Amino acid sequence: MFPTTPETLLEKDGLVLKVWTYAQRDVDDSLELPDDRSFVAFRDAVRSAGADVRLPSLHVPPKEEQTDPSIWADELHNNALIYRGDVGAIKPVSYLDALLFAEQNARFLQLDRPTEFLASVLRRESAGIQEIAVVFGAGNELFPPKAVYGFDVVDSYLSRGWSFWYMLHNHTLQREGDTITLGVPAPSASDVRLARSLAAGRGLENIRVTNGFYTFTAAVEELAPLRAR
Repeated sequence: MFPTTPETLLEKDGLVLKVWTYAQRDVDDSLELPDDRSFVAFRDAVRSAGADVRLPSLHVPPKEEQTDPSIWADELHNNALIYRGDVGAIKPVSYLDALLFAEQNARFLQLDRPTEFLASVLRRESAGIQEIAVVFGAGNELFPPKAVYGFDVVDSYLSRGWSFWYMLHNHTLQREGDTITLGVPAPSASDVRLARSLAAGRGLENIRVTNGFYTFTAAVEELAPLRAR
């Protein structure tokens, strides 16, 4: 678990915005997973459904239900490049990213109420110690509102010499009837646009997208072949 108590900046009406700071040695980027009962239960349920696959298919609505087919054309284009290994890499979820997934799962069980979170991870070296700051925002609906993006908090860290190491968010379970599929471990076209904007304006270095099992990771400049929307 996190080695420090977070500073809670907002907790109201299902919204939360909080910040942890700690020495990196206390929470590393290893493949060890947090011993969190609800997180373990989530992973067990996905495995039991046979859905713990590294490259889950993207569920695309039938053409007659698509208001703008070009949106899905962009998503399929990006997913194909990522799944071929042309852009970034898909790896087992690391400890910190799993810990953040577990944080949201503790708020709303992802099997029952899929919801996304957004986390900004910053770092700096001070007196020979690598420090980490994690800005975590989430709501109670599928997508977090801008009120919990926390980029103003990121700005305050950047002004004090921290660097914007990576941005992480989760893609939720996909459902078709009684069938579940893991969320796609790949950024959407709108994620690509946001990452490029944050890189230009705040120096974002990397982007990650996790589904609780696997995480896509890439430097922002690696996203060049992907379409943005």
